[in-house]
Amino acid sequence: MPAAWKQALASAVTAGLIPNIVRSNAQGNYPAGTNSGSKTICNSAAQCREEGDVWDAPDGKLGVSFDDGPTESSPALYKFLNSQGQRATHFMIGINIKHNPGIFLQAFEHGDDIASHTWSHRFMSSLSNEDIVAELGWTQQIIADLSGGRMAKHWRPPFGDSDNRVRAIAKHVFGLTQVNWNKDTDDWEIPTGQTSLAQVTKKLNQWINGPKSPGLIILEHELSSQSVNAFIAAYPAMKAKGWDTRSIPDLFGQPYYLNAWDNSGAVAALNLIPAGNATVSLTPSSAAITTSAAAPSSSAARFSSTSVSAAVATNTATSHKNSAMSSSLPLGLGSLACPIAFVITHVLL
Repeated sequence: MPAAWKQALASAVTAGLIPNIVRSNAQGNYPAGTNSGSKTICNSAAQCREEGDVWDAPDGKLGVSFDDGPTESSPALYKFLNSQGQRATHFMIGINIKHNPGIFLQAFEHGDDIASHTWSHRFMSSLSNEDIVAELGWTQQIIADLSGGRMAKHWRPPFGDSDNRVRAIAKHVFGLTQVNWNKDTDDWEIPTGQTSLAQVTKKLNQWINGPKSPGLIILEHELSSQSVNAFIAAYPAMKAKGWDTRSIPDLFGQPYYLNAWDNSGAVAALNLIPAGNATVSLTPSSAAITTSAAAPSSSAARFSSTSVSAAVATNTATSHKNSAMSSSLPLGLGSLACPIAFVITHVLL
């Protein structure tokens, strides 16, 4: 793991920005008697909302987003979105990007917002501080490698599992904003038989025909052809009922990335500033991007194929989980041909 990431974490801990709270087990369960919904822990899987998290769309708007891509089922979704002129947010898993870089580029070249869903889709509250940094950092790295240096602005915790410790690391080390959801299709369970396409469609129709306040952020997946088809089938009703369908940042008129407004135009460099804060001013006009962050020094930690370990621990328990990792295992990122020219780090916020 790059030294700059470790230093950013250490600085945040020293500054008292990362709370020291109990960790859950590998299944996301806290010790008996622990109130995961308390303000001390505030795990979003317990529907605890913390200031700064995104849960609801503005009235009348519907956030179009998908988890777990890119997969073999993704191209059909991207083709449909393109045919409708519809932008979406894709919360992508790092290891899936590694295995499907061409499919990743289909989403990016369509102009869709690329966001983080961590590297290997683990229960984040179960991990050490260092492994949380690795899950988020290597995902930021591979997104930047394939997108011309863009760094995701938003992330979604796997299983909705993020507590105050995880949330703080994402925010203060990488500047990430957490995005949750206010409706859950459970569409990822269709292939396992735990739910059906008919049940998912029923849920979607109920919400689409329901109140428009608050707006909808529906949890959907590009994990299987069934989950993709559920969205495609429901989309005409979304438009017919007058929903303003947008990507997550477009719901709020915000930039897609920490250092770029969208998928075209200039990209501002961000690097760790040991003392003080860096700011990046973004506007829809790419030419207006400016930054106060100094250029990274030649001694800064950089990604390279020689730093990559080939040792990978694989978790194949379910199709909804991917390869496990530790802070020292970037899982073969060095096989990519286009490492960016600067280390991805962020200042304390």
